[in-house]
Amino acid sequence: MSESRATDLPGRAPRPWAPEVVLDEVPHKVGGSSYELRGTWAFVTWGSMLTVALVPFTNVFLPRTNQQYSVMSVTWLFFWACLLLSPRVLKRGFTPILVWMTVLFGTRYVYGSLLSTLPEQMANSTASMIRPMFWAWILAAILREDRLRRRACDVFLAGSALAGLLHLAGIGTDTPIVEALGSQRISAFEQNANVLGVIYATAFVIAVAGVIQPGPERGWFRRTLYVGQGGLVAAGLLLTGSRTAALFAAFGVVALVAIEARRARWSAPATLAAVLLVGTLLGGGLIQSVLGKRSERVSVQSVEGVGSEDRARMAPVLVDQFLRSPIYGLGPENYRVELGHRSGTSHSESGIVAHNQLAMFAVEMGLFGIVPFLAICGLLLFQSWRIREAEGGLPFALALACVVTATTTANIAFHWHFHFIVGFVAGAYSAFRLRQARDLPFEGEEA
Repeated sequence: MSESRATDLPGRAPRPWAPEVVLDEVPHKVGGSSYELRGTWAFVTWGSMLTVALVPFTNVFLPRTNQQYSVMSVTWLFFWACLLLSPRVLKRGFTPILVWMTVLFGTRYVYGSLLSTLPEQMANSTASMIRPMFWAWILAAILREDRLRRRACDVFLAGSALAGLLHLAGIGTDTPIVEALGSQRISAFEQNANVLGVIYATAFVIAVAGVIQPGPERGWFRRTLYVGQGGLVAAGLLLTGSRTAALFAAFGVVALVAIEARRARWSAPATLAAVLLVGTLLGGGLIQSVLGKRSERVSVQSVEGVGSEDRARMAPVLVDQFLRSPIYGLGPENYRVELGHRSGTSHSESGIVAHNQLAMFAVEMGLFGIVPFLAICGLLLFQSWRIREAEGGLPFALALACVVTATTTANIAFHWHFHFIVGFVAGAYSAFRLRQARDLPFEGEEA
């Protein structure tokens, strides 16, 4: 069939709110430039699902590699294998969001090669953005199929739930969990606590969607499983003590509930009441955890209370740095040492990162960083909003939470969960466009 069309999966009744979409079968071509090897689709699909499950373990090193190769670093090999075996898969995955990401990261690398005073650090940080971007490229192609998109969410949740279970058992933690429980944040698997917390938060939003979204394939057993997995990732989130993760979960769940209530034809007052109730319960639960203890000093109504928060001291320094060069910026990584010294958060030679993705790109590259980054955020929100009726509230909930945290408290471009969300939204939007194209005539046919 033509690539501009899509058909329902054979033997499965399409859902009225999201008809099944599958990729066209790719014929073997003799003497042509496009080809597919037998078994390629299975290799790409199962390889993608494996990497999705490993997101919480991205910094775990492979055995006998002398701590040189992490689990997710092998995605470079996976990407090149996909490129050699299935170039058409990569063609399908090249979406506008990835175009803007290529522009942003490519510009940062070229710009940094010319201006950065920390070239090695700049190269490493840019590579940390580009590696998962290639992974998102593959996911954007794979997740055009509805069945695989649902499976990817389930696999992400399952991997995060396993991480949460190991985390609760004290496996992979630096601190004995019994000694630290309730008194300090506990991370695991060599992850930064904020990064691991946001991975848990992403999985928590997926679990909530699995419980509340309608669907004939979701019986009581499956919904109960979602509840259990959601509990594990929520417990892991609380152990990390990440306020960024709490913000992500709060915005994601509230947006999800609001959209699902409207899709269920609830009235506006009933939808508002549901959102307020969920927000109150979620906020109350987070406040009673280690997150509340970490926020006590900020809640004090005094200059000292606000001044004790690192991000509050960093904000005016970042604004001052941006205003010094709003067009061209200071150069990638060049802001960090000054930021650390002036804010009192770090006095090392490497300084400190901005903990705000928008501020980081703005200070580093000025408008050359702001424009492509805002284009990425805008496309994420636009595409996920367009497909809310067909896909439900999950894509928009994840996209909104990403954008909110990226512009306030997180450096999402470095993190694999962000690139998973990019691939998920891009794949869902491509499926949406294919469903629209299905109703159009083939080229050369009469309408």
